[in-house]
Amino acid sequence: MSLLRNHVVLMFLYALGTALFFTLLWKHGRTDRVRFFLFVFLSLFLGGIALGWAMFAFPLR
Repeated sequence: MSLLRNHVVLMFLYALGTALFFTLLWKHGRTDRVRFFLFVFLSLFLGGIALGWAMFAFPLR
């Protein structure tokens, strides 16, 4: 299985890119950037995993 066909890897890359983009766009200063990057990255990545886990209990069929 190719690495870029794995949903978790793709979600990780999306969270990484989005967090990096918004961090560089909105924050100035090293400590602010690090804290904001971690906040956005973990929110997207762990939030996606939590949402997928919650949706597992309610299948479409």
